[in-house]
This record gives sequence, structure tokens and C-alpha cells, in this order.
Amino acid sequence: MDVHGSVIKYVTYPLWLMKNNKYRVLSYLKEYESKQYDAISKIREEQLLLLKKMVFHAYDTCSFYRKRLDQHGIKPKDIHDFTDYLKIPMLTKHDIQENLQALTSTKYAPEELVANRTGGSTGSPLRYYHDRERTLTLQATAMLHFRWAGLEIGDKMGIIWGNRRDMSTANSIKEKIRDYFTVRNKILDSSSITEESLSTFAEELRKFKPKVIQAYANSMYLFAEYCRQMNIRDIRPYSIVTSAEVLHPHERKLIEEVFECRVFDFYGCREVSTIASECEKHTGLHLNASTLYVEFVNDAGQLVENGCQGNIVITDLLNYGMPFIRYKIEDIGALTNTTCSCGRGMPLMEMIAGRTTDFIKTPDGRKVSGSALTIYLIAAVPGIRQAQIVQDEVDHLIFNVATGQEFQTSGLGILKEKVDELFGNSMRYDIQYVDNIPKESSGKYRFSISKI
Repeated sequence: MDVHGSVIKYVTYPLWLMKNNKYRVLSYLKEYESKQYDAISKIREEQLLLLKKMVFHAYDTCSFYRKRLDQHGIKPKDIHDFTDYLKIPMLTKHDIQENLQALTSTKYAPEELVANRTGGSTGSPLRYYHDRERTLTLQATAMLHFRWAGLEIGDKMGIIWGNRRDMSTANSIKEKIRDYFTVRNKILDSSSITEESLSTFAEELRKFKPKVIQAYANSMYLFAEYCRQMNIRDIRPYSIVTSAEVLHPHERKLIEEVFECRVFDFYGCREVSTIASECEKHTGLHLNASTLYVEFVNDAGQLVENGCQGNIVITDLLNYGMPFIRYKIEDIGALTNTTCSCGRGMPLMEMIAGRTTDFIKTPDGRKVSGSALTIYLIAAVPGIRQAQIVQDEVDHLIFNVATGQEFQTSGLGILKEKVDELFGNSMRYDIQYVDNIPKESSGKYRFSISKI
């Protein structure tokens, strides 16, 4: 029996929440636990009510939304259904960067808001706010989705993470004491992966013995590859949660084989936290429908059919401090036609790629998943450790390739075939051999980058 974990779950963690006026986290968790099995009709009905409430609130207390809706001849009372809701223009990252104060609700004093920001890997960091009550619901939904992977309050979790800003205070004495009595996490820095750091990961996880490991998808894949090569067989978590990057099939396959457990993929972002994640059936990612309304739209902002890829557009149903209404997050995904056998009514989605900039444009105007091509290269050409495709011109690509001992240049003949097949004969390309492909400031590794 894990006595330490039980003490945290039933005693010290609830006391810590009470001390910090956060005890409602557990109430929200209980609420979302029950709502996850609601019928889709009930979920949609509640989402529409929350959408209407948020639009009225934003119009009354945020000058940005009042001005924008007036410019388009829209009044909150005009929103009767989801079709009407599509008339509201999408919110972009640029809008947020240029209108932070106008997007912030005048109903909240500064001390009632919690500031945050993204890593800014595609430009300037994005600053934004949550009202304090929203921080509690964010925590509760994350706890619910991690429960699907088997993580309970008080369980040990190993975290292989690349964003050093998230770890800036994690190693302070104060944080270590708090964590000992509230959570049991071992955080490992994957912002720069070397053979030495991979060896350290293995040593630390052996000693710590986490029930669940959470990691950047690509970092976990590289660690799994290292453990396979070094014949490390004694790291056996109950499950592994991958996030921050798109998890590709060959990565999932290797991770599950090496650690002999299931991988639970998790999709989220700083602005709204949990967007979707896998349950125990692994038939897709369940949307976090209790606190978010998620659309999949074409470039004109209209809904695409289920199964078709579209831009992911998110409305935070509960952040009244700084409303995110039809926020274009710059990721690509699809709503599926699948009904999960787990019984949850929360709709299923699948990730197509990460950012919209992960797609490469062909000279004739089509879009190709650059990450899919680089993944194909890694899987098909022996000796390629990492690959990245960069489009610097509409008819030119650069392949950054990091190789291992097994690599032979003759294996790259397949690259020309694939470029011609996907992009056409007019697409030119060059290959650059590099020692490694650096991560972004956020700690993420991008398989493809479009500069056009």
C-alpha cells in the first residue's frame, strides 16, 4: 500500500487547497467526472447556453468585442444557435498581441486576474489572463483527463519536459517541500537532449519509480530509442502521457514496446489548458466539452464535415476575465465520426498536424503535411536520427538531416521520389547535414517549418 500517496490524497492535498482558497477544485473535478458521460445532445445544449452567456459578458465588459461585433452588425441577442455563432469573426494571436487590455473584462480588478504567456515560438510571446476561478476549473479538467491514464492524486509522476520556464521554480526548496506534501513529481529537463541527459533520465526514473510519465512526444520517443539501444528494461510505468507535440504512429509503437505500457495522447495549450485527450479505449481524443467549445473550420471560417481537416477554433466557455471567443489556435485537426465504446459523450477528434505552419505549400497551391514527410524519411531511411523540412520559397525546400552510423547517402534516393510524388517535379530541394536539430525556446521539436 502506498501510504504516502494516500496521505496526500485524503489529507495534505485537500488541506493545501483549503489553505489557498482552492478547495473548489475538487468540487469541479467531481462535477466534470459526472458530466463526461452526458449524452452529446445534453453537452451541446449546455455549450450553447454558455456560449450565449459569454458573448453577452464580452460585449458588455470588453471594448474589443463590443467594437468588433458592432462593426459586423452583430448583437449578442442575435446568437440563437451554433450557426449564428459562426458569424462572429475569429480571434487571432495578432488580435491578442495588439489588444490585450481591450480584451480584458472591466468586471475584474487586476488582482482578480492571473497573468500568463505562451513561449512565442512563432513570433512574439502571447500574453493573456485567466480570472482566478477559471484557474481552478483548468486544474480540475486536467486532473480528470489524467485520471483516464491512471493518475490519481498522490501518485508519483515523472515529467520529461522541455520548457525551462515551467521548471524555473520547480527545484526551489519551497517548491520541493510543497510538492512532498501535495504532489509527487520528478521533473527532468529535456530542453536539450544528449546521451548524458538520456542516461540521467534513466537513472532518475529507475530510482523514482513513477506510476505515470508525462513527456513531450518527441522527447519520449528519443528516450525510448535510447532505452532500447541500451537494453534498459526496468522502467515500467503504468502509463505514459504524451503532449506538447503531435504523436506519430511510429513513435507510439516504439514507446509502448520499450516500456510495455499504453500511451495516452494529450492535446492542450497554455491559453485554455486541456483541449482533448485519449481515454482507455484509445479510439481518438475526447474533446474537453465541459469547458470548451471547439470548431473545425476552413480558411473562410465555415465548419468542415466530420473527418475533414480544418483549422481548430476554440471558445473558452468559462474564462470571464479575458474571453477567448472563436480563437484560431493555428493547429490543424478533424472531428471524427467515431463513437467511443467507453460511454463518454464527449466528441472525438484527431490531430492532423501541429501549427498551420507545419504544412508545406506546393507550387500549384496544395498543402502537404511536412511533418508526415519527415516522419516517413526517419522511418524509411536507415541511419536518420532526426529530420526537418524547411520551406523558404514556394518552389524550394531545405531538408535538415541528422544521421547515425547506419546512414548511407544511397538511402536518400527515396527522398527524390517522395518529393516528386507529393510536390511535383518543379519543387527543388537541398539537403543540409547537421549534428542535431535544435528545439525551440518552448522546448518543442518541429518536424517542418514553412516560412512562406
